[in-house]
Amino acid sequence: MPDLIIAAAGLAVSLMALLMVLIQRRRHAALERALASVSQQLAELVQQQTLAQQSINGLTAGAVGVDRRLRRVEATEKLLSERQETIENQQAAEQPYSHAIRLVQQGATARRLVEELSLSESEADLLVRLHGLRDSA
Repeated sequence: MPDLIIAAAGLAVSLMALLMVLIQRRRHAALERALASVSQQLAELVQQQTLAQQSINGLTAGAVGVDRRLRRVEATEKLLSERQETIENQQAAEQPYSHAIRLVQQGATARRLVEELSLSESEADLLVRLHGLRDSA
């Protein structure tokens, strides 16, 4: 009978060992599945990070292009502003004379030009001679 007890104890130990092996295999399989899932999630995150980096690179390149265009627009605006100012200054300088010429063509005298437009007498006389009404007689 002691042999039977020893055999039963050996069988019990063997069954326990087999049960432990099965439990370990299940745990190992579960860990492998979890590891595969984590690896897949990591791969997806890496892909998302790559796409985000590409988007950032594209936006950066676009911003640099916009900056260049903005500088060109600002330079053009400055040039146009300077041209407009030059034209306005020229028109302002010519305006008293064009107004004086119209007045002379309407019959104004040199004295009136001096008084109303603050022209010098010589300027007023010259304008009357050049643009004044001529006698047809």
